[in-house]
Amino acid sequence: MSGGRIDKPDTEADKHVKASLAGKEKRGFVMVAGAGSGKTTSLVKALATAIQMRGQELKRSRRRIACITYTEVAAAELWADVGNNPLLHVSTIHSFLWSITRSFQTDIKAWVIRRIDERIAELEATAANFGPRVQERTRLKNRNDLDRYAASIPIVEKVATFNYGTGSDYPRGVLGHDDIIRMAAYFMVERPLFRTLVSQQFPIVFVDESQDTQPIVVEALKAVAAQAGADFCLGFFGDPMQRIYATGIGDISLEEGWEAIAKEENFRCPTKVLAVANAIRRDGDDLVQTGGRVVQNPAGGAPLPVEGSARIFVLPADGNRDERIAAVRRLVSNEEGDPCWADGPDADFKLLVIVHRMAANRLGFGQLYAAMNDKAPSAFSDGFLEATSWPLKPFVNFVLPVVEAMEVGNEFETISLLRRSCPRLQREALSKSKVADLLASLRAAIAELVAMMSDDKATVRDVLIHLAQNDLTTFDPRISAFIGEALPRKEDVAEDAEQKEEGEDEESASLEIDAMDRYLACPARQFRGYRTYIRQSSPFSTQQGIKGAEFERVLVVLDDDEGTHVQFSYDKYFGVKPLSKRDLENIAEQKPTAVDRTRRLFYVCCTRALKDLVVVYFSDDPALAEERVRASNIFPHEAILTDEALA
Repeated sequence: MSGGRIDKPDTEADKHVKASLAGKEKRGFVMVAGAGSGKTTSLVKALATAIQMRGQELKRSRRRIACITYTEVAAAELWADVGNNPLLHVSTIHSFLWSITRSFQTDIKAWVIRRIDERIAELEATAANFGPRVQERTRLKNRNDLDRYAASIPIVEKVATFNYGTGSDYPRGVLGHDDIIRMAAYFMVERPLFRTLVSQQFPIVFVDESQDTQPIVVEALKAVAAQAGADFCLGFFGDPMQRIYATGIGDISLEEGWEAIAKEENFRCPTKVLAVANAIRRDGDDLVQTGGRVVQNPAGGAPLPVEGSARIFVLPADGNRDERIAAVRRLVSNEEGDPCWADGPDADFKLLVIVHRMAANRLGFGQLYAAMNDKAPSAFSDGFLEATSWPLKPFVNFVLPVVEAMEVGNEFETISLLRRSCPRLQREALSKSKVADLLASLRAAIAELVAMMSDDKATVRDVLIHLAQNDLTTFDPRISAFIGEALPRKEDVAEDAEQKEEGEDEESASLEIDAMDRYLACPARQFRGYRTYIRQSSPFSTQQGIKGAEFERVLVVLDDDEGTHVQFSYDKYFGVKPLSKRDLENIAEQKPTAVDRTRRLFYVCCTRALKDLVVVYFSDDPALAEERVRASNIFPHEAILTDEALA
């Protein structure tokens, strides 16, 4: 391995990692690397060091180094950097966990049956606590789920082989993403022999984006490390300040003998933006980033620091948001002498927003946005941010990729997707079918699917039923329950006049049912705009979805009224609104508050800028908001502007 990241000079953090790997006794470590610090570079250099120091030993013992990360994109990027070295296993966390559990089929079956028993017990407990105001549809769904799980047990007992898919379907032997996490963590925590097998196969394990790793996975890997002792190295690379997914662990506590490694450098942000980033971070932890972006000196000699710019506009939250944003861009364009901030052919900036109606309506998925966010369970709205919510998965993982492949004439990609997802193309099913007839049937079903995704009248429910009737992909059982005939449609059921009990858990079944009714009624083609959005093909990006990305010019929109995500609040963050009772309870229990989550999100957004940062904060009380922004000392006073500057 040579070139690119590996050949960059070692930072102090890189030297500490080398020391952790060089000793006779390996030891664990946690590297905290701020935004723009080159965390991935440190990870790649650590892999190169591990191979250099342990390569021959690994070859002789037929062992490998595991590097696990958060997304397929990140895994592919790492593979490219390390040159596909056979001594490395680079994959997502789900793929890694499946690779170490897949051969234990008897244990997997026992775990699945136990998991079904747990779900039955949970459903029975829920039913026992139903009050008189619970809707009949909620009771019916509970009974249907109970019957479905109970009926699945004898079928699961006959399953010969379990495989890993996008959603769980136990009777068909398919485990979903959540199952893999739960099951592998259980095996590692509860079974000493399994821990031994993992450490013998992978004596070095590095975890990328560790702040977003689920706590049960961290606990399981720590259990492996504790048992293996000096022959095992577990290293975490991440930044708690960039944890923006609710399921992530954030801070990782040090075990005895482990080292905390801080990577303080910032190579991305200009001087003024870095000052803002450090000011945001100071109330979150004690890491102060140093350095900043530099450019080559045309006269030779030392590189020159990039000063850049950083401004915040505090503006009224009225009906003229778009016009005000346009005025802000014109002003910045004039002051910076940069046409890329203005409208026209030279426009080139990144607009970062919390997923909200302004983006959704413009890109044509407003109804889908509302269904997944307004009065919906937090599991829906939280998952909407990263396209992982379970109702979305058939479209995100199968429908949209297949339709896109067909529309560009890529039949090879379509067949690859079908092979991964379609039960009719699995080995056992193929042995019972005439291949020519099967392919003709699938071709017709896919052609109809493509047509449905361009038809304004086809709903999400219509597409899901088409997928089910043609057996094109496996569903999460929760989706099957909603498109099956056993659960009545909302319009066919007399609704209870009683309102939901005050304080009833928002994750309740009745809330889920109502949200699913709205979701299933959405035009399916709205997923096209949604896909454009989550793939960042539009000028908009979710603030949650841009971690790791960087842009010359960044415009961040802070607007609590536009968002419905109670987990974030810029008004609370700046002190314009008081903390809620729940926030105060979380502080007392040392749990994250809306302020903590918003601080992290704000830090991630501002640290994307390579040159200019513009923040637009819309507030119902702009005078108070300006006062609070000035008191926060995040931006210099001369960089805090109001509506008067746009006049």
